[in-house]
Amino acid sequence: MKIHIKSFLPGVVGLAIATTLFLLPGKEFPREDWFSKIYLDKWIHLGLFTLLVSLWCLPLIHRMSDAHRVRAAFAWVAFAFVIYGVIIELVQGKFIEFRSFGIDDIVANTLGCAVGFLFSLQQRKYQKR
Repeated sequence: MKIHIKSFLPGVVGLAIATTLFLLPGKEFPREDWFSKIYLDKWIHLGLFTLLVSLWCLPLIHRMSDAHRVRAAFAWVAFAFVIYGVIIELVQGKFIEFRSFGIDDIVANTLGCAVGFLFSLQQRKYQKR
């Protein structure tokens, strides 16, 4: 399935929404016991970071032609979001009420970045055919 995103606007909007959600106090989120049983929070982190990396990488396909430069740009985008995820966790742990720093969240964020990177590479192959 080919996904054509030529603008960075979806990425900007996605980043703004994600940052807002990450900076909300913990009391704003439901405390359901079954969430922890299925690790819903980790799946949300993984999916959100996959989406963010993809939304920022896909417009680069239409702006760059050299395959090595595109791959390098995708890697930088993914790396930037790994750093963003670490910073968000540090801010949550230090400054946001009822939120905490979590290594497990950083792992889920990083996995999401890797999935977004690989998905974007796959999309580049589809779109160059």
